[in-house]
Amino acid sequence: MTIQFFPGSADPVAFRAALRLYPARYRRERGDELSAVFADSTAEGGKLATAREALDLGVYGLRMRTGLTASSTAGRLLALAAPLVAGAIAGLGLTRVLHDATGQAPEWMWELPDRAVQVPAYASYYGALLVPLLLVGAVLAGRSRLARTAAVALAAVGALGVALAVLAQPDFWLVFNKSCEATPQLFAGLLFALAPHELLRRRPTRSDRAMVLAAAAGGGLVLVAEDFYSSWVLTDGWAGAALVVVPLLTLLFVVRDRLVPAAMGLAVLPLTLTFSLFRIWQSIGGVWRLLPVVGLVLVGTMVAAGLLHRDTGAGGRRSLA
Repeated sequence: MTIQFFPGSADPVAFRAALRLYPARYRRERGDELSAVFADSTAEGGKLATAREALDLGVYGLRMRTGLTASSTAGRLLALAAPLVAGAIAGLGLTRVLHDATGQAPEWMWELPDRAVQVPAYASYYGALLVPLLLVGAVLAGRSRLARTAAVALAAVGALGVALAVLAQPDFWLVFNKSCEATPQLFAGLLFALAPHELLRRRPTRSDRAMVLAAAAGGGLVLVAEDFYSSWVLTDGWAGAALVVVPLLTLLFVVRDRLVPAAMGLAVLPLTLTFSLFRIWQSIGGVWRLLPVVGLVLVGTMVAAGLLHRDTGAGGRRSLA
């Protein structure tokens, strides 16, 4: 099929690159229509407008390939989980800072002699509080664009924390230990950013806000249950496994199209996954003994992903309550 570009359209190079991200069948059936829309939307715009339209076009193509559209099961599940994730990660960050403010501040905060290290370390620590609060505020106010920006910033804060752990710690044990404090922000930000934002562009109801606030309380309770990420408290390996397996099992509710309980389980995973694996590793005594547990988690994740990838047609917007 030859795609026709219409008079007034910008250089089609960006459009062709974005179109390559769509499934081949969709390109054959809708390519000319997408070309017309792209030409019309960029006819009076400059290079920046063209780049923005091409980026939006390409992102939606990736959503189609991965099944994360507004009409898919996975897309609707992520849209339901996103506000809960925002609340949970905000509750976790607030609880952690309040705990440290009582005189239990982490020793490493005062043991960084190099200012070049202190600045990103403080940015990671306080960013894990301030950015989630901005995110949950945007969710409660129904500001989807601001929430999307905050989610990307949250993922960046988490990535910064993981990078600091990798660069500052001398061995894998400590890298795994310190990165567990940052991975919740990284995973939560990515999960929120992947949700179809057309499903989030609505004014939240009172029930929605109540669920977000309940999730914030739950995020704080998760941190308390994990003893504020204290790796020195060795707990039963089965307890750590439950914090991973139980949320994954809730994803099986999608088989019956009951997405709300599945969304609740999905919202918990960013807070528990890596730290629970670390606790199991400590309890069972080594990384090689942890591999079977990791294998089970991967198998469960792939099965869940297969269930979520199925298309359910024109799924509508659903309230959290």
